[in-house]
Amino acid sequence: MEAANNNLLTVENLKKHFPIKKGLLRRVLGHVKAVDDVSFKIRRGETLGLVGESGCGKSTIGKLILRALKPTAGTIMFRVDDEEVLIHELSDAELRSFRRHAQLIFQDPYASLNPRMTVREIIGEPILVNRDQQTVDLDQRVKELMDLVGLDSRYLKRYPHAFSGGQRQRIGVARALALNPDLIVADEPVSALDVSIQAQILNLLHDIQQDLNLTYLFISHDLSVVEHISDRVAVMYVGKLVELADNDDIFRRPKHPYTEALLAAVPQISERQKRETYTLGGNIADPANPPSGCYFHPRCRYAKEICKTQPVVMEEVSPRHQVACHLARELSLKGL
Repeated sequence: MEAANNNLLTVENLKKHFPIKKGLLRRVLGHVKAVDDVSFKIRRGETLGLVGESGCGKSTIGKLILRALKPTAGTIMFRVDDEEVLIHELSDAELRSFRRHAQLIFQDPYASLNPRMTVREIIGEPILVNRDQQTVDLDQRVKELMDLVGLDSRYLKRYPHAFSGGQRQRIGVARALALNPDLIVADEPVSALDVSIQAQILNLLHDIQQDLNLTYLFISHDLSVVEHISDRVAVMYVGKLVELADNDDIFRRPKHPYTEALLAAVPQISERQKRETYTLGGNIADPANPPSGCYFHPRCRYAKEICKTQPVVMEEVSPRHQVACHLARELSLKGL
């Protein structure tokens, strides 16, 4: 059993419902269930990959953890120096102090950097906002961060337009590290980059994690990227977690049909690696009006009557392997 104090982040029964309003009086006609009763934990020093199709609620979870959004229900507990901090209950003043401990790497290295600011100003801004400027040698600290992410400190006074996409993302990583955070939420950090550059950034993130004992929530739709960097993987579908397990179990021994379908779509280079593939039919369910029973059953080729009528909950089907599927114990699914 894991020691409780080894969990840096604990999310329990998290929900985020956005109201659907219509008419002159803006009456609420329903809700979009972007995140619907999600629970997971992230151990200190590990990387949890969060994957799923676009619109499944991955990025919303990242925003809830950083309190860019307020949750509708549920708890988000973060451990700071052996003290439990309930993120969802923090006041504005407390939240500003907390954000030193959790930072974000954005998806787009072009849109996330202010074109009117130099590299020194971009990386140094968090330090100026959150600390007494007189206690920090700003130029020295920025140079240290640039060296850490593989950028030449001679470019301190250059503007973002003078850098390539990979270099811009390195600037974004340096900015996220400026306050020595414990947790980094990486929201699709390599999806806007060329494949060759993706590998460089992923290796950089891995090396920095080892050096600084960082914890990552790595959000992505690309399973090949998640496999490379994650210790554990959580799979989302229409606002819910459907599977959570160690990296190897997810990719070699999936237990949920949706995970199997995602893995079947991963491109294979070698002829020896070719396997049965199939196209996932239908459309992703509407989070404002999800189907009854298991949300995935209209697209599932294994679905039975129980899947259409009975709600499904996450349960542990093997050590450290949780899945939300009525048929998890009887199906034999194919991984990579």
